[in-house]
Amino acid sequence: MKLKFLFAAPLALLVVAACETTSSRPYQMSTENVLAAQQALEGSDAKFNVGSFSAAQGVDEAPTCRALGTIEVAPGQSPVDYIREALQTELFAADLVAANGTAITGVVETLQFNSFGTGSWDVALQLSSPAMPEGYSVSTHYEFSTSFSAINACQNVIDAFQPTVASLLNAAINDPRFAQLAGE
Repeated sequence: MKLKFLFAAPLALLVVAACETTSSRPYQMSTENVLAAQQALEGSDAKFNVGSFSAAQGVDEAPTCRALGTIEVAPGQSPVDYIREALQTELFAADLVAANGTAITGVVETLQFNSFGTGSWDVALQLSSPAMPEGYSVSTHYEFSTSFSAINACQNVIDAFQPTVASLLNAAINDPRFAQLAGE
């Protein structure tokens, strides 16, 4: 009887742990980024249209966290889609989006996180447009607290993605080349 318990207990824990899920967070606009975008194009009539975003070769668009599986950074969105939508949100709030605006495209060049020890996200993005086909790249390293338990650590990974993306977009918008994307 004790032998059955020794095998049944770990199996029961595995089944219960496999049922854990993490919840995702939608992007929340950064006032700092909106003001920076407005300032970058101050005095200009330039508008943007956020075009397609993709992942560079070798970038995992569906990263997994420990034994919990693929992380979901926002409902129904991949991390690449999340970054695109976040930029669109920032530019729309800055009144810099128009259907006939200069198309900005993006390539996510790095998308990695660490959920052990000091947690961190590393994300790099290249932005380009017809006005600046060579584009430019920015990156961010964002640290956050993690946890020993997989469920808490992975939830922290998800929770940290929004401020990571806000930091990435801050670097992109505050880059002196940002206005050049619009042809300014």
